[in-house]
Parts: sequence; C-alpha cells; structure tokens
Amino acid sequence: MNIPRRMNIPRMLKFIYYAFMFSTVALALAQAQTSAPTTISSTGLISLSESLCGIVSSIRTVIGVIAILLFITGGALYAGAHMLPAAGNLRGNLQGWSMGMIIGAVVGLILVLLAPTIISTISGVGGSAVSTC
Repeated sequence: MNIPRRMNIPRMLKFIYYAFMFSTVALALAQAQTSAPTTISSTGLISLSESLCGIVSSIRTVIGVIAILLFITGGALYAGAHMLPAAGNLRGNLQGWSMGMIIGAVVGLILVLLAPTIISTISGVGGSAVSTC
C-alpha cells in the first residue's frame, strides 16, 4: 500500500525563493559584466592606469548590482517587519537585519562613487598624473 508523501510547502517556497534570488543575481551580473580594456600602448603593454580602470569598472559593476539587491531586499524586509506583531523578538530582529542591509547598500554605493578617485590617488603616488576611470 502506497502512502502519499505530504508536501512540505514552506520548504518548497524557500526553495523557490532561493532559486529566484540566485537566478536574479546571476542574470544581473551576466548582463552587467564589462570587459577589461584591451588597448595596447606603444610599448606593447597595458599601462597600470588602464589595468586599474578595468578592475575598477568590474568591481563597480558587481558592487552596484549587489547594492541594488540589498536596497530591494532590505526595504522589503523592513516593510514586512511592520506587519508582524510588536510582541516578540522577530520584529526587532527583522528590522535590524533590514537596516543592516540598507546601510550596507549605502556603503557599497559610496565605494562605487569614490573608487575612481581612490585608484587615481593610489596610482598617482609615484608622481605621474593619471586620468580617472
């Protein structure tokens, strides 16, 4: 006699959620991926500033996508926390996690905006003027 297995709905919903989040991140990174500069200078080598600009542009793309996802997830969690009852620790914990995500996204966006300046400062320490990315 075959007994049908009971469906574990919360487990299935969690799997669907994780699959959706993973595919969203993977597709966003695949679409936003930039290539490193391939220009070759007169000496036949890629200059330091061009290499650093390629690295900065790749990192800016990844951090930008992650920051947007953190904003969306943090905002959704913060809104969801307000639907929970005030009694208990879950509401406070959820608000704390969501604020942490939003602050992380803000820090990521600040890094994205300051990255070219930081790289030009680091590469310009040797005395040569380097253009920003």
